[in-house]
Formats: sequence, C-alpha cells, structure tokens
Amino acid sequence: MFPSKDLDDRDLVGRARRGDREAFTQLILQYQVPLYNMALRMVGGPEDAADIAQEAFLRAWEKIRTLRDAPFKAWLFQIAANLCYDHFRRGRRYGLMPEEDHTSNVVGLGIATPDPQERAEANERNRLVRDCITALDHDMRIALILRDVNGMAYDEIAAVLRVPLGTVKSRIARARARVQERLQQHPDFFRREDAHAE
Repeated sequence: MFPSKDLDDRDLVGRARRGDREAFTQLILQYQVPLYNMALRMVGGPEDAADIAQEAFLRAWEKIRTLRDAPFKAWLFQIAANLCYDHFRRGRRYGLMPEEDHTSNVVGLGIATPDPQERAEANERNRLVRDCITALDHDMRIALILRDVNGMAYDEIAAVLRVPLGTVKSRIARARARVQERLQQHPDFFRREDAHAE
C-alpha cells in the first residue's frame, strides 16, 4: 500500500518545521501549479496571481512552525484565499478569467471539436462561462473555482474557507445556479440541458 498524500505532506511539513528548506521546496513543487491556477482564476491577471502564490508560500514558510494538525494543502490555500480577499479589499477589481481556461466542466460542456465552426462556438460558450463566473461575488466565486476548476473535495474547501461544509455546498449550488441562469440568456449557445451542472 502506498502512503497517502496527507502522510507525505505531514512528513515534509515536519521536516520544514525543523528548518529543512529542501522539504519545503518539495511542498512548493507539489502545490505551486494548483495554487497559481486558483489565484489566476480569482484575480484574472497572471502577474497578480504569481504575486499572490509567491506571497502565500513566503507566509507559509514564515509560519510553518505554527501548523499543527491541519492539512498543509488546506492551510496553504487558506493563506492564498485570504490574499485574494486582501487584493479585493485594496480596491483592485477582479480581472477577467484567463482566456486559456478549463471552466467548461462547470456546466458540463465537454471538449471542443476540431471543426472550425464548432470550435468557434465552443470558444464563445467558454467565454460566456468565464464572464458569468467573473460576475459572481467573491465567496461564491472562490468556492466554485476550488470545486469545479481545482477539483477540491467539499471538506477541503470548507477547511480552506473556514466555513461549515453545508455553507460550502450552498455557495457552490448557488454559484452554479447563477451561472446557469445567466447562460440561459444565450439560447443560441446554451440549451437548458447543456447548462446542467452535475
């Protein structure tokens, strides 16, 4: 039986707490891509997202000795989520979500086909989905991104956002409903069954 990811993280965190920079580097390598992707989809700009990810890792390293039993992943994403909130509170607007995005799973759209006309329509559908997600308020947006884009489990999201599991499920359900409601205003691109999230 292979060791679980949590056990791997726990070992690396234990070593990092004793000042082992190599162990912390392993944690960075493990989480830098999903953390950056979450920040990018929250703030929209690659430079701001990179700054948030870098600052999250810096703060995690500075406070690693305070981490006890909480899973490292949830703790790290919680730091990044707070930095995204700070970004918003400083008066910066959230930007548009990146063009190269994989948000189609939010509404179960599937993968674009090679046909040029179908590809153009798929690109427009994806743009509409991105716009709808961008329009969500912060709490719903981050919950939806963590679940449908980053693929986090509901209990992980609850730990990241420090809210009850029921609140996470409610925010995601409301976010999906709002996205679907807005998408249905574009009947040429979305039929009701296309906009059904699983």
